[in-house]
Amino acid sequence: MTAIEKFDAASAAYLRNATFTGKSADTLENYRYRLSRFREAWVAAHDGEPEHDPDFTDVLNYRDGLLENGAAASTVRQYLVELRAFFDAMEKPRFVPGISYPENPVDTEFYPTVKKRPYDMILTDDQVKMLLPYRKPENAKKATWTRNYAFVALILGTKIRNSELLSLTLADLDFEAGELTVNHGKGDKFRVVDFPPFAQAAVLLYLQSGVRPKNLPDSAPLFGTTAEHKAGCGATDSGVWHKGSDVWLSECVRRHVLAVTGVDKVRTHDLRHVGARLYLNAGASMEFLQSELGHSSMSTTQIYSGRLQARRGRNSAKEILADMEKTADCNMTLWELHEPAAAM
Repeated sequence: MTAIEKFDAASAAYLRNATFTGKSADTLENYRYRLSRFREAWVAAHDGEPEHDPDFTDVLNYRDGLLENGAAASTVRQYLVELRAFFDAMEKPRFVPGISYPENPVDTEFYPTVKKRPYDMILTDDQVKMLLPYRKPENAKKATWTRNYAFVALILGTKIRNSELLSLTLADLDFEAGELTVNHGKGDKFRVVDFPPFAQAAVLLYLQSGVRPKNLPDSAPLFGTTAEHKAGCGATDSGVWHKGSDVWLSECVRRHVLAVTGVDKVRTHDLRHVGARLYLNAGASMEFLQSELGHSSMSTTQIYSGRLQARRGRNSAKEILADMEKTADCNMTLWELHEPAAAM
């Protein structure tokens, strides 16, 4: 068995085990993609025929290549964490007889340092207020403005995760009850969260825009793209509506926030923290936030929510939520003007 055949057999066994232990479809796809990225770099570094198992040098070359090609330090760190977990799992021939990696080539010393901003400093309250109006700046693309506005409104209003937003279907939204169902949360868990009017109105404007084809069933992804997408075995499904990737969603959000506020490098995950901070300081309980965020630990919720601010900050947060309600009314009026016969 060659080194490549061994790696492929180990990867297949690792992914098969992850499938039968209940990992979500998104998690499995991430594992598969990141293992393939390492495999590609490892094989290329040895002219297509590596003669030995991956070693420390191979991992360092992989890390350095990612960083040199512009990957964020946090992204590279996550890739290495997952790669280390793979080699840890394959330390003994548990999954495939005769196949093991007794020495893990991914040393924790290889992890790049990630500089984090305090979560309550990502966007000021004044900058959050700039995100509320449905008013396209000149430097934003008209074709995608409404969709990206809906992304931001949903994350601020419901505080759902990147992968959860991508997995939403129209059938998951209950406009009458004001609830949103997350069928595939972290760990493939189910939960129901508030679907406030601000987020509802933004989604209705998005659906009205025509970006999402009108003939799709309610079970199809709420948000998606028809851009070229790898569909396996070298095939692509360009022209077919499919959900976008985590990177695609984060980049859409980053560009939208930059166009509106001038603040760059704000990710979907950052907006989730901002939304939690606003609700905490507007008076929401930790128990409510824990449920909304889908956390199993209250300590994690406390990190996400930031800190309870002084009176001025708490008043500002309440003003933002009140502005969301006013914006929702304005946006619903705008939607009704263009779709008077619609009823939700």
